[in-house]
Amino acid sequence: MIVVATRLQLRGWRHLRRFFAINGEIKAQLRDDPGVVRYRRRADFLRLRFYTQSIWRESAAIDDFVRSGAHLQSMVVFDEIADRDASAFLRWEVSTQKFPTWHEARRSLASGDMR
Repeated sequence: MIVVATRLQLRGWRHLRRFFAINGEIKAQLRDDPGVVRYRRRADFLRLRFYTQSIWRESAAIDDFVRSGAHLQSMVVFDEIADRDASAFLRWEVSTQKFPTWHEARRSLASGDMR
């Protein structure tokens, strides 16, 4: 199993509506993807910071997801709505289907340490 943790930092409040539209489409894509085991999201609205965690069966499933559908569309507009330098994306292998705590995920994203 592989965990993916992300932190997305929006550039400003004006991008919030577009972000939510894109995020809803990605959530629908996740629901239909057989490679994802579980996923969850969390938001820090005051800081315009959004976190995700997902557990996948294998790396190939993650790569297929990222390069297709709504997620691929989101990557086209990423630099318009998000601050790439303040955002982070990590993946690491785990032996169970249990998510790390949000505290652990945020700490890993901040340090770039995949454990």
